[in-house]
Amino acid sequence: MTFRFIHSSDLHLGKGFGSMPEDLRGRLIEARHEVLGRLALAAHDTGAAHVLLAGDTFDTTGPSETVRRQAATAMTAAEGIHWWILPGNHDNLAGEELWRQFEKEAGGNVHVLRDAAPVEIAPGVQLLPAPLERQFPGHDLTGWMDAAETPEGALRIGLAHGGITDFGEDFDSSALIAPDRAMRARLDYLALGDWHGPALLHKSGDG
Repeated sequence: MTFRFIHSSDLHLGKGFGSMPEDLRGRLIEARHEVLGRLALAAHDTGAAHVLLAGDTFDTTGPSETVRRQAATAMTAAEGIHWWILPGNHDNLAGEELWRQFEKEAGGNVHVLRDAAPVEIAPGVQLLPAPLERQFPGHDLTGWMDAAETPEGALRIGLAHGGITDFGEDFDSSALIAPDRAMRARLDYLALGDWHGPALLHKSGDG
C-alpha cells in the first residue's frame, strides 16, 4: 500500500533567541511560526494527509499563550491534514497545562500523543509513539514497540524523540534508543526527533 506523510521535529516554537542581535531576533521567531505553514504546503503538494512531529514542537512546557494559540490555529487551518504531535524533552507531558490548553484550542485534526500504545492513523497504518513524560526519562522509551501488537499486514511507524548515539553535553545517555529498534520492532519506518543537524548513518558490510 502507499501511505504518504511528512516527518519533522524540533520546531521549538516560542524560542526567544536571546543571544541574537535584537534586529534579527524578531525575524527568527517569525520564521519559526512560518514552518507550520510550509509543512502544510509540503503536505498538500505531495499528497500527504498526515504530518508527524517527533518532539519539541514547543521550546518549553510553558510557551506564551500567543505562541500556543498561533500553533493551534495554524494546524487547525490546514485543511485535509492531520497533525500527530509527540511530546519531547523540551515540551514533555509534565507540562500538563500546555497540552490541556492546546488541545482545547486545536481542532479535531490535531492529535497529541500522550500514551505509548498503537494508534491507527489511517486504514492499515499503525503509529507507535514514545512520548516523554518528563525531560529525562532515564530509559529507552521505544522498548515497548518490540512487543506491540498490530493487525496483520498493517504498516508500523515508530515515532520517538532521542538519539541512537550520544549527542554530547546535556544529552541523557540513559535514554539512548537501540540502534536496531526498527528491525526488532518490525517497523516500516522510525521517525526520530531531537536531531538538530544532518547525520550520516550507515551499517558496515555489503550494501
